[in-house]
Amino acid sequence: MTKRLLAAGLATVLALAAPTASAERVRISSPDGTAFVAHWMPRPGGAYGPAVVALHGCSGLFDRTGTAFDQRYTGYAERLHRAGFHVLLPDSFGSRGSGPICTVPNGERSITVETRRGDALAAADWLASQPVVDPRRIVMLGWSHGATTTLSALNAVRPSYASNVAAAVVFYPGCSALLKEPFELRAPMLMLLGEKDDWTPPKPCMRLVERLRQVQPPAEVELHVYADSHHGFDSARPVRFRPDVPNGASREGVHSGGNPAANAAALRELDTFLAARAGAGQKASPAPPTLPTVR
Repeated sequence: MTKRLLAAGLATVLALAAPTASAERVRISSPDGTAFVAHWMPRPGGAYGPAVVALHGCSGLFDRTGTAFDQRYTGYAERLHRAGFHVLLPDSFGSRGSGPICTVPNGERSITVETRRGDALAAADWLASQPVVDPRRIVMLGWSHGATTTLSALNAVRPSYASNVAAAVVFYPGCSALLKEPFELRAPMLMLLGEKDDWTPPKPCMRLVERLRQVQPPAEVELHVYADSHHGFDSARPVRFRPDVPNGASREGVHSGGNPAANAAALRELDTFLAARAGAGQKASPAPPTLPTVR
């Protein structure tokens, strides 16, 4: 039994109130020794089936009040439940006494992608140990900082990687650091990017996928770059300029916000990918109008 599996086996359910009635807090041991909190949302009925570990972005899991989940995560959890998936939401920030880190320069962050990589590995192992989860159908899903974490956790070049993950979905990750090191995949991946993203620009990720296809032809990656779309294009919030974020293409700030057409198209791709790769046994949602993609 690996150390990660041992850590997963030490997870204990906490008898604490969760942000929603359908979630319960569990405590999981990360490889760095941190006992982080995750929010377990088994689908209604608790039937045996696939599961998703969903990794939040740099804003964290919660809304501005800090007492309820951000609507992005409740919305996705509901959608995944309808598709037949159980959901686990690790809280990498609150578990370490941190709030959002979006405005902290990358070089000054105490919670890094590497830190969260350990959380992702432990979370996937925890899911594999649950009686209601099919360990052959675990999916890793991440947004922004959580998407970069997903890419790192799935990098099969590293001695320890999430080998029990059957498929992965990443929304607008940062890929520049991964271009500086070897990168391989053993699981199919869906990558969804915004053409106008100036926070985590799409070109490094497009180069990463191109390089991956050259050095590892069997790798399965579906790449979609949505036209006229910024960082967070799947958000319900309008696009706004954020001068407080120093980590984008410009030191002056970044743009972030939703594009309804891109969001609809991305959700269609998500539904189709999950149905094909994780075999949830549920019908995909009706397809919305197709949005042209930039490839």
